[in-house]
Amino acid sequence: MDVSAKFQSDRSIGLKPAKNWKTMLLRWEWMLVIILIILNFVNSTVSVNYLNYTNLASTLKMFLDKGIIAIPMMMVLLLGEIDISVGSIMALSGVLMGFAGSKDMPFSIILIIGLGVGLCCGLFNGILVAKFPELSSTIITLGNMIFFRGIGYMILENRAYLKYPEIIHFFSWGSVKNVPFILIVFLLEVLVFTFIIHRTRFGRSLYAVGSNATASYFSGIGINKVKIIVFGLSGLFSGLASIFLVSKLGSARASMAIGFEMEIIAMVILGGVAVTGGVGTVLGVALAVFIIGLLRFGLGIINISAENIMIIIGMLLIVSVALPNIILAIKNFSIDSRIIKYFKRGKMARNQTEIKT
Repeated sequence: MDVSAKFQSDRSIGLKPAKNWKTMLLRWEWMLVIILIILNFVNSTVSVNYLNYTNLASTLKMFLDKGIIAIPMMMVLLLGEIDISVGSIMALSGVLMGFAGSKDMPFSIILIIGLGVGLCCGLFNGILVAKFPELSSTIITLGNMIFFRGIGYMILENRAYLKYPEIIHFFSWGSVKNVPFILIVFLLEVLVFTFIIHRTRFGRSLYAVGSNATASYFSGIGINKVKIIVFGLSGLFSGLASIFLVSKLGSARASMAIGFEMEIIAMVILGGVAVTGGVGTVLGVALAVFIIGLLRFGLGIINISAENIMIIIGMLLIVSVALPNIILAIKNFSIDSRIIKYFKRGKMARNQTEIKT
């Protein structure tokens, strides 16, 4: 087998790598499980109250709104694209929900506005990415990141909307049988997207487009349609996350959710999703959401500043990009075959010496 083909076998469309002890033990998800265990151990030694259920439940409420966006963001990266406008979509959705609340609109209408604004923004991103392939999704979503947040500032300036129905506080702070509601929503989302991404034809098309868009096009996959749907989902779940963020803050400002997109992308990449597309699992992203969320919490316990926390998360992001390539090289490194080749070369050398003598 050609060497280049061998090292790209995990990215081949429809080709599953052979299962052996190396591929099982060196799966990125196992690495994340080990990191999560170590992280919880360190946090529990730093704070004796860390493992208290009430504290853990409160901690989850602090970062799972970002986790809600991380799963559809995974789908965007699987296509080899990126969406850096999700924080601005959250802000715009929150502002327009606040506007509806200030007009005493029913709670159901406020929710529809939040989700609808997110969906429309996501579809707008997707249509631009699909119709202008010469422009990278980075440029398009960067422009829309400024555009969406600019609309929020035009509506609200530096003021805040504070008037919401009382029931909205349940989204972030409420519990069902002592289980945080936001955790239930996140786990349901993980289950649904695990089925969609790993068990459906649409999910397979994501990996195909991310691995080889040209081959996917000639295989009959509607690439533009897939991109519009995926960016639409990214926007829709940004609107959903905005509901939880507004619930948590109790207000909406045009400046909210600044920098969220970078941390969400960090969660996805740490979860093992390749920035070039075609590689990654929902389980890996879900584990990475908890790792970064609990890491931020643990660093906060020991009074690490927010700026230094971002530096640490950035370093973790760089390491997470490099490690999968190292692991792939280890997977494809066969010790047995190299030992055999070594002895064969030695035997050939001895045979040549005997012939000469």
